[in-house]
Amino acid sequence: MTVLEIINRADTLEPNAYSADEKIRWLSNLDGKIFEEVIKTHEGGTESFTPYSTGDEELLLAEPYGEDVYTHYIAAMIAAGNSEASRYNQQIAMYNANYGQWFNWYNRTHRPLPKSKRFVF
Repeated sequence: MTVLEIINRADTLEPNAYSADEKIRWLSNLDGKIFEEVIKTHEGGTESFTPYSTGDEELLLAEPYGEDVYTHYIAAMIAAGNSEASRYNQQIAMYNANYGQWFNWYNRTHRPLPKSKRFVF
């Protein structure tokens, strides 16, 4: 699933005036955080994350979790930008629930990297 596929899906469900470049930046920031906080701390993670620029890049989260996580995240960011607090709360709650499902699955299927041992005085 590419960045532009998710943006098109979100735009269909949540019509808005925000540019594709803005949404690419939102998704890039989200995946950068997911990479640093989750994927990088587990075995089998990729070496680095490159921010999205064209929209043709593959997103980090795959199906069946990715579409819901990203769609609700974009909808929440749109609501936040429009100062729609109740709509934001609704969308971010759905994002958190879907992200939590992915996070739990990832932790079950990928072994965490061992913590480095060091001597502390």
